[in-house]
Amino acid sequence: MERREDFVTHKELYEHTDRIKRELQRDISVVSQNVSNLEKVVLPMVVSLEAIKENTGEMTSTMKEFVKEQKEHREKLHTHDISINELQRDDDVKLEKEKGKWNLMGIITTAVVGGGWIMDKFGSALSAIFFKK
Repeated sequence: MERREDFVTHKELYEHTDRIKRELQRDISVVSQNVSNLEKVVLPMVVSLEAIKENTGEMTSTMKEFVKEQKEHREKLHTHDISINELQRDDDVKLEKEKGKWNLMGIITTAVVGGGWIMDKFGSALSAIFFKK
């Protein structure tokens, strides 16, 4: 009897199908175990990542507030620096005026005292020169 190899028998088809089902079930079982392992690892990570996200958001708002406070503080310091410089300049001007006043008083005092001494020593000779007496 001649056998044809172009056809598959019902039994061969059933065995082949059964073998494929077993392989698929084994693969599904392995994947299921891998997924459950992933759930054990990934789910805690998700919770942790959510906490990190919240903390990062809080840090952002905190940093914005800090930068705002620093900017205000720098502006106040700048204003104080300008005021101090203006006061220093005013003090320098007052000091120079005071020095000038004392220099003028020194000159006048020297002139009066020196003039008195000159007049006392050379008064008669000077009056003779200027007034020809």
